[in-house]
Amino acid sequence: MEYSSKVADFLSETLEIKRQLTSFYDIRKHPTISLTTILCSVFLMPFFSLRSLLALDSLARSNRYKRLFDCKRKMVVSDSTIARVLRWIMPSQTKVFLLSLASHFDRLGLLEKTLEPGGTPRRIGIIDGSVMGGHYHVTFSLHGSIDYPVLIEDQQRHGKELPVALELIDTAHEQLGDCFPDLILFDSLYFNANTFRKVRSKDAHLLIKGSNPEFRAVLQDAQFLFEHDVVSGVETAGGFDDERLCRWSMKKTSGEFAGYPIQIAHLVEDYPTRTKNALAEGWIVSTDLSLSSSSLREAAHLRWHIENNVFKRISHLTGTKRFYFKDPRRFYSMLRLLFAALAAFDAYICIMRQSEREFKRFVDGTKETWKNIFSRLADQLEDAAFSW
Repeated sequence: MEYSSKVADFLSETLEIKRQLTSFYDIRKHPTISLTTILCSVFLMPFFSLRSLLALDSLARSNRYKRLFDCKRKMVVSDSTIARVLRWIMPSQTKVFLLSLASHFDRLGLLEKTLEPGGTPRRIGIIDGSVMGGHYHVTFSLHGSIDYPVLIEDQQRHGKELPVALELIDTAHEQLGDCFPDLILFDSLYFNANTFRKVRSKDAHLLIKGSNPEFRAVLQDAQFLFEHDVVSGVETAGGFDDERLCRWSMKKTSGEFAGYPIQIAHLVEDYPTRTKNALAEGWIVSTDLSLSSSSLREAAHLRWHIENNVFKRISHLTGTKRFYFKDPRRFYSMLRLLFAALAAFDAYICIMRQSEREFKRFVDGTKETWKNIFSRLADQLEDAAFSW
């Protein structure tokens, strides 16, 4: 079908997924199922909202799924086969596979973000830790037109997030090249001198979103100025957010931390439609002195994208919170394939949206949620779309 060909061509030709998957080293001497087919099946799990390998095993027996791979056997691949492959597959290759998408996304113009109308496009990165399937990890995600979790590393155990994150910054700077962000977003855990020095040494700026003004002395000083209505050195701004339906106000001043000049802002937002917690407030710190009040606010909101658009979404679609692989090697090999799929299909939808008429024809009246759109795409897939 028409859309089947478009999806397959975008993944295979535009993003070169096929070339990357066929380059994986296969240790099996006489395989009956190609390694590309096995890896592609794992890659497609978020697309079909498969929350376990057993669910994939069930789908792999259906005629619909077998047609996608032009499979003549009883099934495309079993869950036990996938589990065995994930055990011996080389982690370095899944890292390269996930990282390889960066150059393609950059060429498509998907890795830049404008924080306010008429503003300068920026490359934005977000670092945060999470736990999935019993494994603590730190993720470095790029945010532009899409959310792209490009690097994931195991932190071995709870409490090792900071040192792993600092190593990730070095790795990202070395491997991303021109795609390395010029602004990196953190939560208050990273409000320390080592993080400031690490980020600034890479010629990048950082922004920290927090809620506790008692956490650092520089925040306490700013709080004193704001509470006592000191006018000198304090800038005020505000407005109404039509997208989030809230009224906001901000007080901003300057300061210094770890030897670097910073701007400090206190943000208050009023959400009248909420029945609980209608008033939200937070503190924003950034070494980028060129950011306006509205840009600071928007960047602070983007900090949550790694939670909502990466961690929570991949968990909702594929149940990664429940994948209890004792061996972290198997878990992270699978997770990198799933993250690559999440970013690749987001890129496809983003490109499709550029043609409003084509996108409306595709959506055909359904509610424009990520899950509904992908469900509609899945309905269009037929005729050996992934018989690579």
